[in-house]
Amino acid sequence: MKALQTCLLAIAVATLPGELLAQASDMDIPAAASDRFPEGVSVKRVEGGKVYVDRRGLTLYGMDVRAVSGRTGRPFAFCSDACRDQWEPLLAPAGSPSMEIPAMFGGRRKPEASDAPDKDAGDWAAVQGPGGPQWVYKGVHLVFTRKGDRPGSVAHDGDDGYTWNTLKYVPPAPELSAPPNVEARLLDGAYVLADTRGNLLFSPRAKTCVDACAGWQVFASGMARRGTGEWAVKQGEDHAQWVYRGKPVYQIKGSNPADIPAGGVLLNP
Repeated sequence: MKALQTCLLAIAVATLPGELLAQASDMDIPAAASDRFPEGVSVKRVEGGKVYVDRRGLTLYGMDVRAVSGRTGRPFAFCSDACRDQWEPLLAPAGSPSMEIPAMFGGRRKPEASDAPDKDAGDWAAVQGPGGPQWVYKGVHLVFTRKGDRPGSVAHDGDDGYTWNTLKYVPPAPELSAPPNVEARLLDGAYVLADTRGNLLFSPRAKTCVDACAGWQVFASGMARRGTGEWAVKQGEDHAQWVYRGKPVYQIKGSNPADIPAGGVLLNP
């Protein structure tokens, strides 16, 4: 049964426009749009990663309206009556940036000028719920806390066929001015730099590196002869090497930090 529910949810996701996508607990989690949260909302590390919490430290859950769209004609009002005995909506103050309920989820009215989302609101918008305006995360997660829960608990993640999912926090991806084959990768909750094949990049701790770096795999600049941003090109006798923030860059094969040799440190954006 759970496999069938997961399959149905995947089908629902595939039919949604890209700007509405958020992720349930059985899928990869997208990065946050910004570090700007509603008042009282913050991020807390729990077992397995970081989640959003309210001012009491209670984990925020998203009621995924995609998972309940077939149970009612108005999934944005799904959690009422008996559901409200277990789940408490995260109410939004008056004047919060609002969103129109998509027609496929029971929305009917046209948005008004005052409904235009604040361009700086990031992932959060408000919608009218059974108890008044309440927060919605990434367009499809109505935000709740579990009544009687304790701070830091994530015990209800994935409940009811992935209807209820902890709001997991992935920091916004940094903007890079880097060689085209360099990207930021999330590693243990922080971004590091790697090549586009996933091989981690590192530099020596010291600014100079001769004998200590013997045998390290150079991160070659190929045909590039000019730098970009904090990257420069160092021309050697038999190769051209990328230099980042004044230090030569090397790489390992793979994404395991334990493979970085002693004396080397990961590159951070």
